[in-house]
Parts: sequence; C-alpha cells; structure tokens
Amino acid sequence: MRSYLIVILAIICLALPIKSETYVVCVGISEYASPKVKNLRLPVKDAKDVAAFYRKATDNVTSLTGKDATKSEILKCLRNQFDKASETDKIIFFFSGHGYPGGFCPYEMTCIEEGLSYKEVISIMAKSRAKGKFIFADACNSGAIRQTGKKPAKPQTNDVLLFLSSRGSEYSIELKNDDNGMFTKFLLMGLKGGADNDRNRIVTAKELFLFVSENVKKRSGGRQHPVMWGKFDDNLKIVEYKRK
Repeated sequence: MRSYLIVILAIICLALPIKSETYVVCVGISEYASPKVKNLRLPVKDAKDVAAFYRKATDNVTSLTGKDATKSEILKCLRNQFDKASETDKIIFFFSGHGYPGGFCPYEMTCIEEGLSYKEVISIMAKSRAKGKFIFADACNSGAIRQTGKKPAKPQTNDVLLFLSSRGSEYSIELKNDDNGMFTKFLLMGLKGGADNDRNRIVTAKELFLFVSENVKKRSGGRQHPVMWGKFDDNLKIVEYKRK
C-alpha cells in the first residue's frame, strides 16, 4: 500500500508544471567618479524602470545605481544572484551607462583596465545553471562585443543572448524630452507587449529585436542600430504573459 501511494505521488508531481524563477541584476550609472568622464542623464532611471518591470513578476531583482555600481559590487551582485538559479530559471543582466568596445564602464572607471569586460560578465553567467541567459545593454559602443583587443574575434557568448543598444562605432542616444535612453524606451515597450506581433502573448527574441531595432533606427534617424548576439533560436521566449 505504501509503495502504491509513493508511485501515485510521483505521478502527480511529474504532472505538475515546474515553476521557473527569474533572477535580475539592473545597473545604471549617470554620474561617474572621474571628472574626465561625461555625465549622463537617464541611466539611473533606465535601471530603476527595468527593475520595476521585472519586480512585477519576481522578487529576485537587485538594482545598483550611481556610486554603488563599482566593478567589484557589480561582479559580486551577479555571482550572488545568478548562483541561485536552477536549470528551469532565467538570469538577466541590464546595464545602462557608458560603454567601450569590449565592456561596460563601472562608476570608478578611468581606464580600460578598470572596465567591466563582457568576458567577465559572460564567464559568471556561463557558470549559472539557468537555461535562459540574457544581457540587455544601453551603452555606447556596446555592439563591439567581438572586439577583444585590436583584432575582431568571434564572440564567445556561452549561450548568453546579448541585446545591445548600438553598433561598436555608435553612440547610444538620449533625447532631451525622453524619460529613458532610446534603446531602453523601446526595450520596455517591447517587453510590455509592444513586440508581440502575432498577439499570442509571447515575446520572442526575433519579435523583440525587430520591434526595438526598427523603432530605434527610425527615432534616431539612422544614427543608432541595436544588435543581437548569441546562440539562440529566433523563437526563444523572452517574456510570456498569463492568459486572462
């Protein structure tokens, strides 16, 4: 009788849907420690708005802004958050601020050696057990993921999807009357359903890229072109909305 009940319970457990979690780290830096680095207007708000979006679905959101967004703190946050993820979960890193070919600029950065490289971020994400791994970056030169030193190299993304705001030679634009950086503005619109072209309540990688890319190119007058890198299917699910 006992073994019979164990079998029944096992069948019930297998039939139940596995709940997945999302672990998010959002970083926004508008003002930098060095007076030589030009301050920005919108990155802190970008990070707060993206964090607010994900907090509607999960409690696993950490936000670092301004002076708190040093390289060591960002790396520590990434490790702490993403180590918690299981195989059915997603991990997301959002960055808004200055960038350079090959990485992001933390608060205290004054030279490339002090930068937060894509390699460092991807290395941490690669160690996570999560099935879905995403980087969204609103930063100048962010599309230069392939720049490793002086020579272009094939991006080693380790199954991380990177959605970056601009090509390696471009600036990421902040318009005077906008509340977010141009890329972040359309990223949030897309994630909230604007990119759901077929209205099936799922936003795929392809849908998100087309929506954000087309709107950013149009709004910027062709001065900014978002790029997407990584090994992934066009139909990779980025966001799914519950049926009403």
